[in-house]
Amino acid sequence: MSPARIDDIPEFQYPAETKEKRFFYVTGHGFSDAEVRRQYALCQAVFDLPLEEKMKYQCDTAKGDFRGYKAQSTGKLAGRDNDERYNIPKFTPEHERPHPQLIRDHWDEIKAFSLKIHNDLLLPLLRLFAFVLELDDEEFFVKRHRYEAEGLEYLRYMQYHPRSREADAQAGNIWARGHTDYNTLTFLFHQPVAGLQVQTPDGTWKYVRSPRDAVIVNIADALEFLSGGYLKSTVHRVVRPPADQAERSRVSLIYFARPEANIILEPVDSPLLKRIGLGQRSEEERFKHQVTAEEWARARIAKDHRFRTGLVDTREKEIIAGVNERFYD
Repeated sequence: MSPARIDDIPEFQYPAETKEKRFFYVTGHGFSDAEVRRQYALCQAVFDLPLEEKMKYQCDTAKGDFRGYKAQSTGKLAGRDNDERYNIPKFTPEHERPHPQLIRDHWDEIKAFSLKIHNDLLLPLLRLFAFVLELDDEEFFVKRHRYEAEGLEYLRYMQYHPRSREADAQAGNIWARGHTDYNTLTFLFHQPVAGLQVQTPDGTWKYVRSPRDAVIVNIADALEFLSGGYLKSTVHRVVRPPADQAERSRVSLIYFARPEANIILEPVDSPLLKRIGLGQRSEEERFKHQVTAEEWARARIAKDHRFRTGLVDTREKEIIAGVNERFYD
């Protein structure tokens, strides 16, 4: 396999550039078009299962657990989301759980695909970020993302269901509100249906291209915390696709890489951060007490669950330990 190429590398070389909050692309990544299409076929097959079958594997988002199946909202809550998801966690003893027979029948190839993302995409990028932050140990982040260690890392199959023009208008044509991800890095494979947008520094939204030969990567919360804000968590959303695609389902293949469960989300000891004065977050962005990667993820998932399921009528501000969520609508 030839070395992967990062197409947007200048973003990580200069402090000013980190404010752009963009996605970047990795090409030459070693995933064939056939491999990716195969996973999309499995993804679609999972969602084609009867709802009663999928609901047997429902995830416990009330407790911040996203492993398994999440159905789309219905009835009076239908405007809060129109997607369903099936999250397949790391293939380790910690995450042994029931799955549909369809997934069990293709267990080895799904496992191989997930491990390839972790080893061939995630780990080289973690070494790059250690280099950018001028850490003495190039393996610093790698050692905190060991696959065999406890942690909520997973492959996601996801499907947005099209809504009528009227229903979308009532929801502001938003399929997923502006947000950042909870983890370290998010990997998105080629998606032909438009809709993904990134927020620019001036607050406007721009579509993110999805080249067939590239994996889209976005920085997420954990890496922002660990880098003292130098590497910004990407603000993004999903909107109603253009008219010629608006009636199509939008199926996505996504991998969420996370630190090990017990990693404390605090800035690393970086010469670069010290030199530019980013060793500490601002008071409003600083935790009142130490928070681990797992605590952060579970708090955000549970908070989203309460709003999505109607347990609360308005979105709560505080996530955990005095740090509030930022809203980007």
